[in-house]
Amino acid sequence: MPDIFALLPALEGTHPLLTERRISLIGVSVILRDDEAWYFEVQRPRYWARRPGGVLSVGIGGIGGGLHAGEDALTALRREVQEELGVGLALETPPHTVLLHEWQMAGYLEIPAGPPGREAHPYIVNLLPPQLGGSEMPDALAIVTFLGRPLGRPRRGDLFGLLTVAPAALAEFLDAPEWTVAAIQAHPGLGLDLASELPPDCVLRPVLTARAFRVVMGQGPKPGG
Repeated sequence: MPDIFALLPALEGTHPLLTERRISLIGVSVILRDDEAWYFEVQRPRYWARRPGGVLSVGIGGIGGGLHAGEDALTALRREVQEELGVGLALETPPHTVLLHEWQMAGYLEIPAGPPGREAHPYIVNLLPPQLGGSEMPDALAIVTFLGRPLGRPRRGDLFGLLTVAPAALAEFLDAPEWTVAAIQAHPGLGLDLASELPPDCVLRPVLTARAFRVVMGQGPKPGG
């Protein structure tokens, strides 16, 4: 797993949690929206989990994924957007860069201004606890999320499912910790495009990037549009 500061050096030293620590970048993602909708992934069946009470939980995530060997963060993100939605990506400057630490707000980052033409800085830096032990274990894992717009009309590519949320429905959608399939299908501001049907008794809940976005949207200011 690549070192976050090797790929995104402007983040180093912007917060005590980003100072003199080993942090592995495990994924890049984008909160993607246009004038018609916000776009989220419905995760593949291998990531679904059955709760102790028997309810099947299906994750809703952001658009993005892991990095291939030798890729920089934005090359990986553009590849993922193209593979998953069949469109290019125009990055936007977020209202701020938020640092999350184990799903809690840790602060806002002051990222030094770059040269003219430099691409937009991240919207969310999400620090998570490492999963494995040993001498090579980093101090934290990170998912870095950008804000952007699709260049073209998104369509479901190699995703299992694509969830669209109308701008007017975003606050209501994120306010609920989970949704049933029936509730999503009945809502005029929500849409599902799936490779196959979801089990009717499952619930859909934000995970990873979508969960981080839900935390950030509980604060302010919000992205425009």
